[in-house]
Amino acid sequence: MLKTQAIGHLGNDAVVNNVNGKNVINFNVAHSEKYKNAEGIDVNRTVWVSCAYWTDKLNIANYLKKGTQVYVEGQPSVKTYQDKEGRTQPQLSLRVSSIQLLGSKQDGNNQQPQNTPTSFSQPQDLTEPVDDLPF
Repeated sequence: MLKTQAIGHLGNDAVVNNVNGKNVINFNVAHSEKYKNAEGIDVNRTVWVSCAYWTDKLNIANYLKKGTQVYVEGQPSVKTYQDKEGRTQPQLSLRVSSIQLLGSKQDGNNQQPQNTPTSFSQPQDLTEPVDDLPF
């Protein structure tokens, strides 16, 4: 089994969908890196991860807003899509098994980021009813 971990900020608000009677929360996470290459030039690189969190705990979607910093882990896959120029591009996708809210982007109301991470994990047995969020 492959497992991938990513820390980044949400690029948009999460969307709740229903596929074949099962709930999925879809969102995108951007991980940015800044470094100097061999020639000493500053390089900014952003990797986007398309996430799908299959869960009955839909209340988490209310907290997955654009700019929120999250930690996600799950099974990776690579898909392709057509860009605006018609070229085939790879896209990293993640079937999320666990998510932690690390903080939120400060807004105009001077809201401070969360101090305590909040975790949500996918239950092992999907046939059992899932309790509501622990808070």
